[in-house]
Amino acid sequence: MRIVMAGGGTGGHLYPGLAVAEAVERRAEGGNLEIIWAATPRAVDQRLLAKFGERYVRQPVKPLVLSLGKLWGFWRGWRETCGYWERYFAANRVDCVVALGGYAAGPAAHVAAKRGIGVVLLNPDALPGRANRFLLKRADVVVTQWAFIGAGEDLARRVRILGCPIRRELVGRPREDGAKRLGIEPGLQTLAITGASLGAKTINDAVVELLEDSEVRRAFEAGGAWQIVHLSGMEQAAEVRAAYAQYPQVRGKVMDYCDDMASVWAVTDLAIARAGASTCAELTACGVPSILLPYPFHRDMHQRANAMELAKGGAAVIVDDAKDANANAAAIKSELKSLLYEETRRQAMAEAAKRMGKPDAADRIADEIFAVIARSSR
Repeated sequence: MRIVMAGGGTGGHLYPGLAVAEAVERRAEGGNLEIIWAATPRAVDQRLLAKFGERYVRQPVKPLVLSLGKLWGFWRGWRETCGYWERYFAANRVDCVVALGGYAAGPAAHVAAKRGIGVVLLNPDALPGRANRFLLKRADVVVTQWAFIGAGEDLARRVRILGCPIRRELVGRPREDGAKRLGIEPGLQTLAITGASLGAKTINDAVVELLEDSEVRRAFEAGGAWQIVHLSGMEQAAEVRAAYAQYPQVRGKVMDYCDDMASVWAVTDLAIARAGASTCAELTACGVPSILLPYPFHRDMHQRANAMELAKGGAAVIVDDAKDANANAAAIKSELKSLLYEETRRQAMAEAAKRMGKPDAADRIADEIFAVIARSSR
């Protein structure tokens, strides 16, 4: 059996794919299974997929940018990548293509659909992006984290609301174990700050502003009940560390990148975060209350739509990113002041998050993949 996992370019596409691949391998129970990765040459893809060797295909496809100068580059990369998969599918039996979303998923899923190969599309964001809108018509099954608004009858028949897949190990780590791995105090409450794998400059800048506020700092100094784990991203790590160094009494741990999110979520009592689909899935599966600042630079504002789902469920509050450090700091402080000290409110948000969580999404998606393969083989 051979399955192509198509997509990449960001951790938001690859981490769900890796979770599904693990679930597929468990479901196959040691059977003859080969997984091929149709991704990009970007650094995040290389870091996460290099271990797959020749089964990691570095596709030349590029994002679609609607400018005369870049349309030719997109078209050339698209044709070259589609040509590769035409030849590959002609020479090799492939049972299913799992499209992980985004531009890198397009060519393999498009060619597979033309050849009658089953396609399963993951669309964990509340609003599908341009590439996923292209693939919706081509997929046998569309997996979502939340219900599509206004889906037609044909699409509604193919949609499965199963959640966004996350790795099994992200859920259930004991707090003491997580604190030991991170090198922080298990007995203190923890505020986690994260802009996902690449970090978020506007969030980092706002937190640096907040550090100058003595009222905010008091909660994180000796005598206070809180500590901070700040995942800054690599580009701003030095700047953020320098800001914390000005306040040595603040109990804060700055990490440029962390591949042990199981430990982070195990110790987190409140999070300040972006609202990417994977982040929302992890927050809900782990029962973490949050202050969400959706990424403000997407035209369709799909992260805000994700955040609205958590806010409607009572699991999060939304602070709209004003792209200004002072404005963001003031808005975050307004929410943070109450949430740091109102344990009952935090607990209610945590329970709401837990009710929304779908930690078994990867296994349920694996079942759908095998069902598509079974239908295709018949």
